[in-house]
Amino acid sequence: GPVIITGNHNNQFVDGLMLLTNCPREISFMIAQKSWDRPLVGFLARAFHCIPVARPQDMAYKGQGTITLEEGSAKARGVDTHFGTEVTAGSQVDVKGHPKLLKVKEVLSATELLLDSVASSSLSGSFKVQPKVDQSAMYKQVYQSLCSGQCLGIFPEGGSHDRTDLLPLKAGVAVIALEAHSLHHLNVPIVPVGLNYFRGHQFGGRVVMEFGAPIMIPEEIHASYETNRREATEELLNLVAAAMRSVIIPTEDYKTLQQIFMVRRLWVKEGLKLSPSKAMDLNRRFAVGVHRILRLAERAQSAENSVLTPTHELEQTDQAGENQEPLKEEELREFQEMRTELEEYMQTLKKLGIRDHQVPQLVWWTVGDLIGRFLYLLVTLALGVIPNVMFNLPIMIVSSRFAVKEQQKSLKSSSVKLAAYDVVMSYKVIYVLTCIPILYVFYGFMLWCFTDWTHTSRVLSLLSLPMFAFFGMKASEQGVRAYKDIMPLFRRLVNDEKRREQDALPAQRARLQRQLHKLVNTLGPRLGDLYYDDKVEWTKHMTSFGKDDGSRSPKRENQNQSRELKARNLPKEDS
Repeated sequence: GPVIITGNHNNQFVDGLMLLTNCPREISFMIAQKSWDRPLVGFLARAFHCIPVARPQDMAYKGQGTITLEEGSAKARGVDTHFGTEVTAGSQVDVKGHPKLLKVKEVLSATELLLDSVASSSLSGSFKVQPKVDQSAMYKQVYQSLCSGQCLGIFPEGGSHDRTDLLPLKAGVAVIALEAHSLHHLNVPIVPVGLNYFRGHQFGGRVVMEFGAPIMIPEEIHASYETNRREATEELLNLVAAAMRSVIIPTEDYKTLQQIFMVRRLWVKEGLKLSPSKAMDLNRRFAVGVHRILRLAERAQSAENSVLTPTHELEQTDQAGENQEPLKEEELREFQEMRTELEEYMQTLKKLGIRDHQVPQLVWWTVGDLIGRFLYLLVTLALGVIPNVMFNLPIMIVSSRFAVKEQQKSLKSSSVKLAAYDVVMSYKVIYVLTCIPILYVFYGFMLWCFTDWTHTSRVLSLLSLPMFAFFGMKASEQGVRAYKDIMPLFRRLVNDEKRREQDALPAQRARLQRQLHKLVNTLGPRLGDLYYDDKVEWTKHMTSFGKDDGSRSPKRENQNQSRELKARNLPKEDS
């Protein structure tokens, strides 16, 4: 029957490919008209019966003059503007410095607009206009698809990004599900899917996909939609956002996400390898637990400031079974000390070029290990150098360079991307798919022109090239791993200072593990089912992440995070 699949959107076109190749249902994705018009992407979109969507942000244009907003006022005044010709009722204006788009209710004059909502701050600046788009044809195609029992794929954030949490969801997914019931009497379940990437912008990265429980829209929301569409749509969007966060690891920033991965590795016993689903569950427990502890710290801060009752937000996000008393000073100090020492440990690992899983092995490393790994590196180089130089290296160089250019272009045109890593892999794939046929045609031309082989030998040689390139790629992957193992070993043997620093790591790691277990035993009982239950209902814990009053808007977040990400790669996870 009809179903809507919603996924987080952290890897542009790759997200759709992941769902298509791992979902048993055939999915018709809603795809931006901008992508639909691209030659290769558009061809693939048509082949998979995707539905094009014209997005206002893709048709945005810069308005003349400047707009002045007053906090709490629904009127916008312009200087040297031409609202009568540039703006229409229903369009949205994006004022530089304002955290949210402002919908135009009425154009009063060439220099005055009546907005649908009040401005959240007073400011004056340049602006862009996102025109109102007639989506009736698109919705008609969507409802036809659902009425025929098809599976519809939507990325409700509206565009890809490289953040660690969801962007505010667009209303489209809620409108489609509610209108399908209102107009066609279809009860369409919404299935959240989490796409959790590790080095997702690099070849050889991996992804953990998690399908959540389907959202069956309550009858109360359907009934409310008939009388108050905005309220019902907002209520359903909150349900969808909470369900989507229940299948990812939502954190405030990449630094916190790295710390969550490290804490999970420290918590797991040596030699125990968790399944991907259990590792994700443990990551999520620590992520949500840290968020709760920070809320308790905020509650303690409020108590110190003589605030007798918790804030409305804290009250709304309290969970049954949790001890909501503010953190004691000693507990808060232990928590902060743990985070500080964890960060120091991670920085030491990065400086020494060592991964966490290697630390317990440091005391056993000898010259024999260095020789063995060096020989292994030579073997992998010998096996992989010819196919890599002939096939993989030229394609990788070309695709990477063009992907970086697309990354810079995407970052410049976006206000929500941190470093635009979300587009890198997509363009690498596109350029690889473009370059491979060209390279093989070139080698085929060389075989036919400069060899006296038989036609059969030439054809068999060409057919063997993909397998040849694949073996070269796998050999090079092993060579890179061997090189990463060799460098810490080499530094250990030739530099006494590095050796002493490495020798101190196992004790530092053991101390962190003891601190972590003590802290979990102290603070864990406060967290209710996160601590006690084997199976957690994640959706109920994600409502606190979904409060969007504008303070979590990407435009208002600290830009230092963006600069930091531009200077380094995305967080890596070893195990």
